[in-house]
Amino acid sequence: MSVAVSQSFARDARVIGIIGIAHGLSHFYQLALATLLIVVMPDFGMSYAQVGALGAVFYGVSGLMQTVAGFAVDRFGARPVLAFGLLATASAFVLIAGVASGFWSLVPIVALAGIGNCVFHPADFAILNASVNASRLGRAYSAHGLGGTLGWVPAAPVIYFLAQAVGWHVTALIAAAAGFLLALAVASQGSVMVDHRLARGDQRAAPRFEMASLLTAPILICMLYFAFIAITVVGIQQFAVPALREMFPIGLEAAAAALTALLLGSAVGVVFGGWIADRATRHDTVAAIGLFVAGALTALIATGAVPVWLVLPLMALSGFAGGLTGPSRDMIVRGATPPGASGKVFGFVYSGLDIGSMVGPPVFGWLMDHHLPHAIFWGAFVIYLLNVVTVLQIRRFSRAPAMA
Repeated sequence: MSVAVSQSFARDARVIGIIGIAHGLSHFYQLALATLLIVVMPDFGMSYAQVGALGAVFYGVSGLMQTVAGFAVDRFGARPVLAFGLLATASAFVLIAGVASGFWSLVPIVALAGIGNCVFHPADFAILNASVNASRLGRAYSAHGLGGTLGWVPAAPVIYFLAQAVGWHVTALIAAAAGFLLALAVASQGSVMVDHRLARGDQRAAPRFEMASLLTAPILICMLYFAFIAITVVGIQQFAVPALREMFPIGLEAAAAALTALLLGSAVGVVFGGWIADRATRHDTVAAIGLFVAGALTALIATGAVPVWLVLPLMALSGFAGGLTGPSRDMIVRGATPPGASGKVFGFVYSGLDIGSMVGPPVFGWLMDHHLPHAIFWGAFVIYLLNVVTVLQIRRFSRAPAMA
């Protein structure tokens, strides 16, 4: 390996590592905030409905502001916007510890956290697209997705443990400290994080990006694709445990283990998916096959006719198949992105995740309230099939690839 190649690899690894950690912390904050709200619920005299409403505020603000964040990324640069997002989210935890006293005081604080959450996808992908060698982008997207998935895993246990050990006020401050420190780390990486606005040389050479460009068929279909993904992922994550307990003669621990197997399977799938994405030429086909397999495995669970011992491996394999599609999915979006517009396009497209995160839980929750656990998995199966059709339409409507 030449010195130049070695230096390039080291730089790429540094960028990928920092962005992966930042994405992981954003997912940690998502679940940590939800858990902290449950912890403070008795002290603030709140109901579960109010906690759920605060969650809707968080994802609603994040979804509405994500496209705005994308424009900010393309105007001010991805690195300062990413640092701002970390500072905003960390500041929300400080405000919970210092000034929050009840539901209404939490509404603007949770909205601030939503503003912080909205920057990660447009900023992360703008940095990765401009800074990482194109031959490693699939694996970069894989590391990004893996960081997010792993960020969810410790959030709830850590918050519950710290709240019992040192109280929820100190717990909120400890969580905030991680964001402040990482914001400083991101701000200091100007030497390796390339400004995507200048990555092609004179930014005036790039065609002017009009708002109407976000409303083209490929971009809108990509956003719909992400909304479908979120409906399935969030719905299964929140309701798989009670649904499995109604469908099969298993206890809480076994049902929780099945959900954990799904998450870990997804993480492993993301790793393999990055390797495939760097070698594949038809990313839409990779995504369609993975989604179809995940849906078929989910349908087997939905029947309720499989042996109990098979539930956990089916959940793990379904997670693996779904995770496998992640890096190819991001390559598809990159291929539909005009020059110099990474922030805007990724911000707009990824707002679909927040839309799906708002739409899915009430529907799946209604199904559980009406004791229809099988419908949780049948619904996920239908969404998987709809997404197979959706992802195959992106290539059909896409123009010639224009990488950002």
